[in-house]
Amino acid sequence: MNLHKAHWGKVIFWGCMTALLYAGLFYYSDLILHFAHTTPDACVVGHGAEAVYYHKAEATVCAARGGLLEKGHWLHAFIPILIAFAISFAHGIFTGLFWDIMGLKPAHHDAK
Repeated sequence: MNLHKAHWGKVIFWGCMTALLYAGLFYYSDLILHFAHTTPDACVVGHGAEAVYYHKAEATVCAARGGLLEKGHWLHAFIPILIAFAISFAHGIFTGLFWDIMGLKPAHHDAK
């Protein structure tokens, strides 16, 4: 029974961590999309969710559209990937602990 109580604390902790990571993902979605779109150099027209990104645009074409030419960086590609790994890690631990508490365990087959 003590093991069961200890698991509940972990389930609640990892469930809250998963919920916070998902909330952060949705709250900062515009910023995350901005980083993803500006991995290469990009012309950014507009702000926030209404922003439109043009890649390989010349400065004159970008200015004609009312945008700003933003220098890209290859590290921007890793930001969405790291966020996905963090959410996957937290959600995986939460799900595993949850099913343990519910009593569902994988079947063990004898290897012959």
